[in-house]
Amino acid sequence: MINKKNVLGKEPHELGDKDAIHVAIVAVRASHLIKPGDRCGLNEFGEALRQAAGVGVADPFRREPIARGQSFWLLLDQDAVPNVRHVWDHPSVSFTPPTREPVFNRSLVQIAGELKLTYQQLMDACAECVRAGNPVAYVGPLSEAELTSALDRLDKYELWSEWSEESGHKFENSGTVCCPEYDYPAIPFAT
Repeated sequence: MINKKNVLGKEPHELGDKDAIHVAIVAVRASHLIKPGDRCGLNEFGEALRQAAGVGVADPFRREPIARGQSFWLLLDQDAVPNVRHVWDHPSVSFTPPTREPVFNRSLVQIAGELKLTYQQLMDACAECVRAGNPVAYVGPLSEAELTSALDRLDKYELWSEWSEESGHKFENSGTVCCPEYDYPAIPFAT
């Protein structure tokens, strides 16, 4: 029988052993872009940040990077949690909800405001546009003429470079290292 405490992060004793274990997890909010499996700690606001000596790792089973403001499961180091049950305590960290509202990318907040969308609606639309390879339906209150005007004023480079940084998506560079020319979509919304 496997000792179910302190198994992860160590080499298994015997190949073929299988079992299930308890891992203490807590729902946290990302203070910046975090990749699945990143070691994380908490900042003074109770938000997760990448930290080499953190208390655990970001959910390694997530398929996409975790954007600033998104919530995710933080898997805590097994040797730091003395009483792993479905209800547990951690000896050095008090897990309470973050003490401030999410802080989002200012450029994207401004673009979302100009398009009369929420930050999350803009982020989701950009993600779907990239995934599908085509602009997506606009879900905001602007008329078609107002939307066309707003999109004409939109700085495509700023939108996609900021979205790329926040989402962790890497666009192809058809230029050079010193003079990049990224293959950004034209606009995220169909008009």
